[in-house]
Amino acid sequence: MEKRNNRQAANYKKGFKLIWGIMMVIIYVSVAYLLVFTPLFRGNIPAGIRIAFGVIFTAYGILRGYRLWKEQ
Repeated sequence: MEKRNNRQAANYKKGFKLIWGIMMVIIYVSVAYLLVFTPLFRGNIPAGIRIAFGVIFTAYGILRGYRLWKEQ
């Protein structure tokens, strides 16, 4: 009975980790889109810095997505 509970707990943990990873990939790519393509940050941050951070956030989001895919 204890093995079954441990296995079930591991499945819940794995499912939560998957959902959390997908949400984080979406957040990173969304922030990159907001930085580069919307006027939301145009008044506060110079264009070169916005684009650089947009590229960094996109690359990191893709890297996290790849690691998540590879882990499954």
